[in-house]
Amino acid sequence: MTLCMLAMEMVQKFHYCLRRQKILIPAFTMKKIALLLALVFLRSGAQTVETDISACSGMLSIFEQMRSNTSKAIIEQQLDSILLTRPYEIMFQHYNRDWRPNHLPKQTFKKMILSLKFPNTYDIGTNERADAMLPFWKNAFSNIKHFRKNIQALEDTNLNKAIQLGVLDAQKWLPKSMSIPDFYFFVHPNGGSSAFAIKGKQGYDFFKLPKHSDGTINIQELVDIIAHESHHLGLKIAYPKLKTAKDSLAYEFLQVFVAEGTASKFVDNLPGGCIAKVSEGRSKNYGKATQEIWSEYTLEERQIFNAFEQDFQRIYDGTYTEEDIQQRIRTYWLSGIKGRAYFLGSELFGAVFKAFGKEELFNVMEHPKLLLKKYNEAIFKLRESLTNEIYLSNWLTLVF
Repeated sequence: MTLCMLAMEMVQKFHYCLRRQKILIPAFTMKKIALLLALVFLRSGAQTVETDISACSGMLSIFEQMRSNTSKAIIEQQLDSILLTRPYEIMFQHYNRDWRPNHLPKQTFKKMILSLKFPNTYDIGTNERADAMLPFWKNAFSNIKHFRKNIQALEDTNLNKAIQLGVLDAQKWLPKSMSIPDFYFFVHPNGGSSAFAIKGKQGYDFFKLPKHSDGTINIQELVDIIAHESHHLGLKIAYPKLKTAKDSLAYEFLQVFVAEGTASKFVDNLPGGCIAKVSEGRSKNYGKATQEIWSEYTLEERQIFNAFEQDFQRIYDGTYTEEDIQQRIRTYWLSGIKGRAYFLGSELFGAVFKAFGKEELFNVMEHPKLLLKKYNEAIFKLRESLTNEIYLSNWLTLVF
């Protein structure tokens, strides 16, 4: 479904409601309303999204073969074919990004799945990520009937509408210079990241799709997740000319906080920290686990800011190489369900928005090199309304 089609559907439903209330509007006027909505929608979101849930039925066939007398060689051959499909190729790109190379090798993932039928294929302790995934796969394999039922629930879901609603929500928090592009949306059995965005693609874990108690997909929660990931795809971080290699490394480090911070604070409407949530509406993607993590971060907020500043200091004094900072990102800033980068980025950008409004927020999103200085200015302006003021050192506000 394109956004134009979604606009037409909305107008048709609106027209039907008016007719039931015996309110007559000329057809020509309704056509103009539809056209206007379509133009607005086309400006504010992706025009075309390719959806793909084929990996789910592909893995179901693997499970069924494992339950039969099919030989290991044949199962392995079919599994190899599935892992070469587009969803899994993208999944491996996600798990093996530059800042965490060889995090999940394809052969390791394959052996973990084969161990459901052939236990000696994979040993616990071989790979941390695969170890964490294995319980989800065991649970699915032990109840193929339920797995099949979940596939049916997914097939019955209007994914296209959920995607477009998520895109529209995300676009509200992007500058006019940035728009969410067309993208590839896929659902696949995974057992790790519940959702991720990478290079014009969005991947969703079949095992972790939000569901109601009756097993149907929770559309509102799915829309919330899609909005967060879509914001990542629309965000285009500027690369300014920088004077030194250390400046470049520091700027790469800063980008981690831009993407997750803006999506968490504005699309998800998450609370502080020092900086309250941006609206009185509900927080999104804020389940019990995230709430507990956020509470812990709030208690240690000053330490997190100190760590942020110390990492910049170690970049500029030569202590950190590019490999060192990637490891630091992997093990500290992005570790866990919601890493500290989500929280600290939310505080940085949230302060700018609270102090200067949406226009200046968008200016800083377009030019992140302004963020550190603008954050301090924002805290100074907000100081009377804050219960806890945390400033960055002056030298850090001048690095770019």
